[in-house]
Amino acid sequence: MGVSYIWRDNASRASASDKISFEAGGVADGQGFIHQLEFKITTALADNEKPNAKLNELQDTQVDSITVIITGSIHNWQSDGASGTQSTIPQTVKEWMCDKKTSTSFKKGRFGLELYDFPSFNVNPKNTSGQERGYILQDWTWIRDGDISGKTSFIATLRLNGYIGAEDSTYSWTS
Repeated sequence: MGVSYIWRDNASRASASDKISFEAGGVADGQGFIHQLEFKITTALADNEKPNAKLNELQDTQVDSITVIITGSIHNWQSDGASGTQSTIPQTVKEWMCDKKTSTSFKKGRFGLELYDFPSFNVNPKNTSGQERGYILQDWTWIRDGDISGKTSFIATLRLNGYIGAEDSTYSWTS
């Protein structure tokens, strides 16, 4: 089974120290687990009204937003009284959400994403002039699952910001 990551303040996951890992198979070691991923690319359309015509004319104004929604869970040892290592993920997320989502090093977004099984939306934050990009962690919702002791679910939303690539390119966001 593979491992996926969210990290901040580094151009690559391999050298990042401020990161969360998500296992595909389980959370026995206290890491997170991803249950579902949702990817949404929205195109902005300008609606040019034609009062006496049957259809308004639409104008393609290119990509409006790229959003990734991660649904998952963590072990929450603190709540179930079981022995084991308490997950550090809630504290990390609290710090990430309270801190600024951009930095002087990463002006468009300080978060990266690496999905082992769906790499099309992987992003390494980049600070090269004219090509700055990164994810912004828009929100993180915690859900206490009442019937399952020791489990806390979450929904995290990341939005890509900055340069997505030249038209007709491969739109690779990891180099």
